[in-house]
Amino acid sequence: MESGAQNKNTFHLAGIIPVAASTSEFDVPGHDVFMPIAPDYNLIERSIAECSYAGCESIWIVCNDDIAPVVKYRVGERVNDLASCARGTFVKHSSEVLTSIPIYYVPIHPKHRDKIDCYAWSILHGANVAYWLCRRLSRWSIPDRYYVSFPFGGYDPAQARKMRKDIASSRPFYFSHEGLTVRDGLPLGFTFDGEEWRRARDVIKKNSKMYYAPPRGEMPSERLPLEERYRSRHFKLGEVFHGSNPSEAKISELSWFYDLTTWREYSILLASEHHQELVRPRGLSVSGKWRS
Repeated sequence: MESGAQNKNTFHLAGIIPVAASTSEFDVPGHDVFMPIAPDYNLIERSIAECSYAGCESIWIVCNDDIAPVVKYRVGERVNDLASCARGTFVKHSSEVLTSIPIYYVPIHPKHRDKIDCYAWSILHGANVAYWLCRRLSRWSIPDRYYVSFPFGGYDPAQARKMRKDIASSRPFYFSHEGLTVRDGLPLGFTFDGEEWRRARDVIKKNSKMYYAPPRGEMPSERLPLEERYRSRHFKLGEVFHGSNPSEAKISELSWFYDLTTWREYSILLASEHHQELVRPRGLSVSGKWRS
């Protein structure tokens, strides 16, 4: 994977929303990303709103074929750019400034399933597909950076709008809470480029072996012990992204955050005053059909 041109005038930020291989305690029919956080507003739509606020020009939802039709039925194939919706409020003909963002659905490749498809791999695979599809169109359409929004990250997605310029820049960006980021395993938004993608990919690939390394010129034949096979299959976010270099990164501290993979944090959020800030954004219109 190559990095984009890093041209400020043509900066391409691709949004990645990992759904495949996510783990949570809810176990609801369909998928846990449909857990509501407000009337007519659920976790997957919160992530889409965050990508829109962040300035993503395309959104790539990584989910397998078993759940993709349901997600697509709810979310659709396009979403309004919330920043352009805000600009349209102050002009006579809002349709002239209103833009929309395409949404793509990316399944994990069958050869990777149950082998290296940890949650972090969903992020890397989504970015890889986005890179190659854009690369086929033109070298100038290659994403410069990738912004990751976690459906189970419990914070106000509008915070991404305040940091829009820092997110869409050549510097790495991390949301943090109490000094912790995705490098510590929390589902908090962050950006990465091609170099960080290669580093994280190597972490997973080097720990995805099933056989002992054979002598030179021979085929692998001796299997590793069961506990050492496909170790990266169970890697957490922190185990993959902790090795990134945050020295030049822009880190934005959130005033509140809840890890919505657990029922405890989910129930605390709903009972807190912060729940009032999580409302469906005005202008968040998606092309899906189903509404709760």
